[in-house]
Amino acid sequence: MAKIIKWTNKFSNESGYVQSVKKADGHFNNTFDAAEAKQFSRQSDITKAMNLLQELGECENNVFEAVEV
Repeated sequence: MAKIIKWTNKFSNESGYVQSVKKADGHFNNTFDAAEAKQFSRQSDITKAMNLLQELGECENNVFEAVEV
């Protein structure tokens, strides 16, 4: 079963989905449409993306969770 990463802003409670993570740019691109979110088929890929989001400092303002599509 494929999964996508949902984000929720800690301050505004706005939420959406991760479309891509750009390490070189130091941020992630978001979308509000789950159909446009990056799909992950392996848990290891989700873990890698979550670790990168943490490394980029995105977890300071957002909560990320993997949800099934």
